[in-house]
Amino acid sequence: MKRIFISLLLVMAIFCCGCHSLRKKFVRKKKYQKEAPVYVDFKEYSNELTPQAYRDYHLFVRGWIDELMQALRRGMSFKRQRRAIDEVIMNIEQMMAFYNQEGKDKIYPLYEDFLSVKEDVEKSPNMSDIKKSALIRRLAHFKRKFESEFNYGDAQDWIDLSGAGLD
Repeated sequence: MKRIFISLLLVMAIFCCGCHSLRKKFVRKKKYQKEAPVYVDFKEYSNELTPQAYRDYHLFVRGWIDELMQALRRGMSFKRQRRAIDEVIMNIEQMMAFYNQEGKDKIYPLYEDFLSVKEDVEKSPNMSDIKKSALIRRLAHFKRKFESEFNYGDAQDWIDLSGAGLD
């Protein structure tokens, strides 16, 4: 009996004593999955002016104007409003690269009007509801005029697809 007791005590001493605590010895370790490698396929984009590119920029301008109007209606962050304004201005500038001089003269007043909208929003980021509603009406008018005069079918006379407008 003494022998069994001593051997049991010895076995417990071996299991209990050691480098790690008893809990760490018997708890399974987490198996981490290896992340899949990411491959980036770089693609060369041409600098050609295409009708599809013009339509894309036209669509982007409309979408960002809608985004700005929603941000103003819902009282979203100033950062979101500023991003929408910057995107509209950038896409209008990209569209201007397609135009000949007559088209640039036609769109420039709308471009200046939108720059003044940018100044108004940056000047008073916490504007009153009355100013917001007036600005939303102004943006809606801008959008209607932009959609009616500068879609691809109507602006085809001013569009120069020879690439002269690119840098």
